[in-house]
Amino acid sequence: MQRYDFDALVIGGGPAGSAAARTLAAGGAGVCLVDRYDFPRDKLCGGLLTLRSRKIFEAVFDTGWSPTIETIAYGVRFFHQARLLNAVENYRELAFTCRRRFDDYLLRLAAESGTELRLGVAVRSVDAKRGAVRLEDGTTLTARIVIGADGVNSVVARSLFGRSFDPARIAFGLEMEVPIDDRHASIRDPEIHLGCVRWGYGWVFPKRATLTVGVGGLHCRNDDLKGEMRAFLRARFGAVPAQRIKGHHLPFGDLRRCPGRGHVLLCGDAAGLVDPITGEGIAYALQSGALAGHAALAALGAGKRERALRHYQDGYRAVTAAIAQANRLRYLIFPRISERILVGVMPHAQRVPRLHMDLMADEISYGAYTRLIAGRLGHAVLNGTVRRALRRAAA
Repeated sequence: MQRYDFDALVIGGGPAGSAAARTLAAGGAGVCLVDRYDFPRDKLCGGLLTLRSRKIFEAVFDTGWSPTIETIAYGVRFFHQARLLNAVENYRELAFTCRRRFDDYLLRLAAESGTELRLGVAVRSVDAKRGAVRLEDGTTLTARIVIGADGVNSVVARSLFGRSFDPARIAFGLEMEVPIDDRHASIRDPEIHLGCVRWGYGWVFPKRATLTVGVGGLHCRNDDLKGEMRAFLRARFGAVPAQRIKGHHLPFGDLRRCPGRGHVLLCGDAAGLVDPITGEGIAYALQSGALAGHAALAALGAGKRERALRHYQDGYRAVTAAIAQANRLRYLIFPRISERILVGVMPHAQRVPRLHMDLMADEISYGAYTRLIAGRLGHAVLNGTVRRALRRAAA
């Protein structure tokens, strides 16, 4: 009988990995978490934390997240090419964090539960069949169950499926941190900017000392994303700030139907769990990481490690149902004709921004959101708003 170093190996120390490790360790499993970076480490991310995220966070970690919060907003502003379309104020809470602080906090909570940490060493290869992970320092670790929480460029996913993402479906994002000065002090609510990229959007998120500014869209539909980013910065700030622009892949739209194989599971960005409409990924990372941890515990408890994926699938399907709906909804939002209609309707539909915030607060389902948005668009068509918007766009 093969001897293993651990019950479970978790690859990746972001929110999904920490949630999986915390769940496993709290359930009595021997777990080791491996990440190529020492923590705290920088991570490109808008840092938006919704009320849905908070509910999941508190359930998984049994504590609050206040030490990680930089700012809190209660509204959102929607723009189209620098023109304000609509805004909502004093409504639902949106929190913003710095991922450097947030991820380090979660990792320490996982360690406090008994997780062994191996940080600052990259994974060289994964032998999924054996449950063996070879590290860059020459060490090989083995475990009954392996959980890949190692992001969009997942080594674990590549070991299972030959590639970590589908190039035809992947998105790409560019971000920079703009220091807040007197010119930017009035920006207190997050901003969503339509029309600055194809099949995506731009964002301005207020933090304690900076604004996180970025654009993201499907890679295959944006040949010059850096040029679009610079145009967006000039339109919003009058010039391109001097800070460095950084880029990373975004898996919104690249959802994995099968999140693993047997005793190897994928969660978070490694499974493509990012909402293409709201851009939310942290809530799904936390939720899927915890589900993967519970599935691993169930398989270990039964002495049937190969059943881990079977235990994971039911919960995973519930998580991905909303993202699958969002993937379908984007075909009604992002094509050019749909964008023109939405831009024409938005200034006359005061309920739309609130519906968006209700969705992120987990107060309504995607099904309800879609029906309500369709109803607003239908009403606009009947009263002529769309026809007027299309005439203006064509003029």
